[in-house]
Amino acid sequence: MGKARQLLLGKGYSYRRVIYSKLFYAVKYIHNKWSAYKNLKKNIVLKGNSKIGIHHSALLTLKNSKIIVHDGVLKIGIDFGYFDGGVYNPQKESCVISLTDSVLEVHGNVTLFPGVVILGINGKIVIKNNTVINGGAQIISLKGIQIGEDCLFAQGAIIRDNDGHKLDTGNNASLDLTCKEVSIGNHCWIGQRTMILKGVIIEDNAIIAGGSVVTKSVKKGSIVAGVPAKVIKENATWSA
Repeated sequence: MGKARQLLLGKGYSYRRVIYSKLFYAVKYIHNKWSAYKNLKKNIVLKGNSKIGIHHSALLTLKNSKIIVHDGVLKIGIDFGYFDGGVYNPQKESCVISLTDSVLEVHGNVTLFPGVVILGINGKIVIKNNTVINGGAQIISLKGIQIGEDCLFAQGAIIRDNDGHKLDTGNNASLDLTCKEVSIGNHCWIGQRTMILKGVIIEDNAIIAGGSVVTKSVKKGSIVAGVPAKVIKENATWSA
C-alpha cells in the first residue's frame, strides 16, 4: 500500500493527512474532468465554419452519441435567458444534455439558454438556424424531433415524441404507446409552459399560447390555445 494511501486511511488526524487527502482528491477531480473532456471532444463534430460554446456548468453526457454542428454556432448555457421578468443565470442554472445512442444535429446558429434540458435515447433531434430555446424548456426524444428555423421557445416549454411510460387500463384496451416523431416548422412561437406531444406537426408561423397542451397538428399561421389546444385565430403573424 502506498504511503499516500496509508496516510488517508490512518487513524491520526494531522496536517499531513489533510494535505495528502486534498491532493489525492484534487488529482482525481482533474483526471475525471480531463477524461470527460477527451471523450466529449470525440463526440462533438463541427462541420464547415462551425463553433460550439459550452458553459463550464453545463452537464453533458454523450453515450455512443454525437452533437453535430453544421455551418454555425451552438451556444450551450452561455447567455442569460429570460423568465417571468427575470433571468436564468448560467452561474446558477445548468444546461443538461444527456444522449444515449442519439444525435443532436444543429444547422446554423442555435442558442440554448441556461436551464434547458435535452434528453435523447435512440433519438435524433434536429434544430435549425436562429432558433432560441429559453431556460426550463425540455426536449425529450426516443425517436425524432425536428425544429425549424427562427423559432422561439419560451421558458418551460416541453416537447416529447413519446409517452414516457407504459399504461394499462385493466380492461384489455388497445393503447397506442408508440413513439411518433414531432415536427415544428419555421418561425414558430412556442409559448411559456406549453406541452407538445408525440406525433404533432406544427406548420410554419404558428403560435402556441402559453400553458397549452398540443395533441393534434397545427396549420400554418394558426394560433392555438387551451388544454387540449384548439385554434383561436388564423393567418396570424408575429415578431420577436
